[in-house]
Amino acid sequence: MRSFGLLQTATGGSELLVVLALFGLVVTAGASLVVAYVIARGYRRNRDPARLWLAVGLVLLATGPIVLQFVLTNAAVGTDVVRSAVANASKLLGLGAILYAIYGVPRRHVPEDERETERPNDDAGGVKK
Repeated sequence: MRSFGLLQTATGGSELLVVLALFGLVVTAGASLVVAYVIARGYRRNRDPARLWLAVGLVLLATGPIVLQFVLTNAAVGTDVVRSAVANASKLLGLGAILYAIYGVPRRHVPEDERETERPNDDAGGVKK
């Protein structure tokens, strides 16, 4: 049987450790994409631009660096410093998008009669009977 040395090497520890690390990265990226999808659905429903910026920020913060590191490392593009700088730039842009979603997006003014109001409870404890 012919040996393909490149496919049989593991960097960073045992093969099990490398597989578990890759699995963790895939789960992290997948979970952030699912959460971003749910946020984007909320944007489509309400047309609130803050939700869109939040979804973009989450993808850039969690999924972006994982994908960039994986692709740039396997494509042998740039040095370790360049790959790390690109991944950190993605994180920084993600944090910026999230901060913009929280503090920078102008809010649409909802007239008083269209606002949802809280209904008062019968008791002081806040528990409905």
